[in-house]
Amino acid sequence: MNEQVSLNYQVLDALLLDYAAGALSQPLEILIETHLAMNPESAKTMRILMQLGGILLEECEPVSLSEDALNKVMSAIAEDEEPLQKTTQPEHSFLPRPISDYIPDLSCTKSWRSAGIGISRHDVTFDNPDMRATIYRIQPNKAVPLHSHTGAEISLVVAGGFSDESGTYGPGDIAIQEAGGVHKPVADADGECIVFAVNEGDIRLAGPLGRVFNLLMK
Repeated sequence: MNEQVSLNYQVLDALLLDYAAGALSQPLEILIETHLAMNPESAKTMRILMQLGGILLEECEPVSLSEDALNKVMSAIAEDEEPLQKTTQPEHSFLPRPISDYIPDLSCTKSWRSAGIGISRHDVTFDNPDMRATIYRIQPNKAVPLHSHTGAEISLVVAGGFSDESGTYGPGDIAIQEAGGVHKPVADADGECIVFAVNEGDIRLAGPLGRVFNLLMK
């Protein structure tokens, strides 16, 4: 397992814990809820966290759990294979909720603005000013220009897929970029890629042309 894949698992585990504790910002909460609706393995992990949390809350005093408490939880999970949140397919969209509630009509060009050749974006406004949420549509085989991040970026693939320097991501997968990370995502050849990205900082184009553009934009 390479360092980037290990980082993705660590950050995802932390996000799931924060979600279970109700500690996520609204953009990340929506991202994780959509991920859970699309990823049965993460949904099962969330059920474990929720049920273990329920056991701890039932303890009136700070005492250790009984020896068979974990076994009981795991048995209950084995008997209940229904996901935490079922993937809901709205009549007007093939995309899962809750993210489908924030994606404008794909056929309405006025709802999207260009972000490069074969790339369009729709900014989603939330109350948290420290995070930027954006939905990207990337046409097959098109590449997002090489860029860096001044803060962490958490991205969820809602449809299609893409590859970058860290790996390959498909529907329901979460990709993590740390502050300072540089990458060039390329959409898969078999269909449009739709990504919901939450950024804690700015995105800056990299490479010679990117540096010139960034200087002009100051």
